[in-house]
Amino acid sequence: MPLVAQAQGVAASAPMPSQPDMTPASASKADSKAQRQALKAQREAQRKAERKQARQVRNAELQNLQRNGYGPQAAPDQYPENLLNAERKSAPQKAAPAVPASSN
Repeated sequence: MPLVAQAQGVAASAPMPSQPDMTPASASKADSKAQRQALKAQREAQRKAERKQARQVRNAELQNLQRNGYGPQAAPDQYPENLLNAERKSAPQKAAPAVPASSN
């Protein structure tokens, strides 16, 4: 008897369960799916918070530049100078080194 026929005979003679019990496997699948969805929601919330923070920083910088003279209403030929001047004005001034008090 060829091996293929023997394998088919063995498989055919093996009793097949009428309905396999899928409850533990389906429960673990549902748990893992719920975990994946929770992780995905967490990552999306984190990205949203990062974008919001970056947008707030960018808007604060733009407002600071606008308070110091930069504006889109300026003439296009003055753009680089206006922006550079506003950046210089908005940059925090470096603190001058303190002069030590003379001891008399």
